Amino acid sequence: MSTMMPKQKPSFFKVLVFDFTRKLLIPTAFARDYEENLRGENFTLRISSGETWAVKMVKTEDDKYEFTVGWNKFAKDVGLKMGEFLVFSLVAKSMFDVSVFAVTCCQRQIDAAIKIEDDDEVEYKNLNAGGKYKQSKAPNGRASKSDHLSELQKSPLYFEVHLKNYQKYRLAITKKFCKAAGLMNKRSVDLEYLPNHRHQSVVLDRIHKQFRIDMTAGWSEFRKVNGLVIGKTYSFQFRPRKNVIQVKEVKKTKLPS
Repeated sequence: MSTMMPKQKPSFFKVLVFDFTRKLLIPTAFARDYEENLRGENFTLRISSGETWAVKMVKTEDDKYEFTVGWNKFAKDVGLKMGEFLVFSLVAKSMFDVSVFAVTCCQRQIDAAIKIEDDDEVEYKNLNAGGKYKQSKAPNGRASKSDHLSELQKSPLYFEVHLKNYQKYRLAITKKFCKAAGLMNKRSVDLEYLPNHRHQSVVLDRIHKQFRIDMTAGWSEFRKVNGLVIGKTYSFQFRPRKNVIQVKEVKKTKLPS
């Protein structure tokens, strides 16, 4: 007796080669079979975290279809690399779910921490050994602000994040920070934004295979309410006495002439 297979969503895959950052060509066979679904100009690409990107679908002079405007931003935000391949599933009118497979042929998660291994992109200030601060002193005998900040950045209870688009809905914190702050077995943590002192409880989601914990539910609301801006840098410091992570914008200081 044959088993009925569930109806599958129309799908195709693309291997990333050559200049894949500016535009992406839809396979000819898929375009031929589902051309009626491709005639709309505005499309949405959605990843597993639920975040979406708006892209344009254009029909070329030789009757081919390709993603153009908006594709470059998607490729950059998701961190697509040469040799990876993507699976596109048409889940609704003008919407594709996108899965990314690394060159290892294993699917990789696309979320706040997809570039944890790429320090230049995530721009985390790594958490080094803790302990008491040994502040160097300025000529007047007092520790300078730059010296204090330098020592603070070495604390395991402190890190900085240069916010990127893929960090809108979830933000990763390293296992080292979580251990130092006692968050390994916690289900949530309170955030406090300075200088307004607005509080927000956020859910902690454990990603065991990648040895990290993500701030999920509540993080997006905290970001919006306090006006955190994509492209700016923010510090996160755990305050044991208050049992809270204090967040504030890191202001760029001008170098002395």
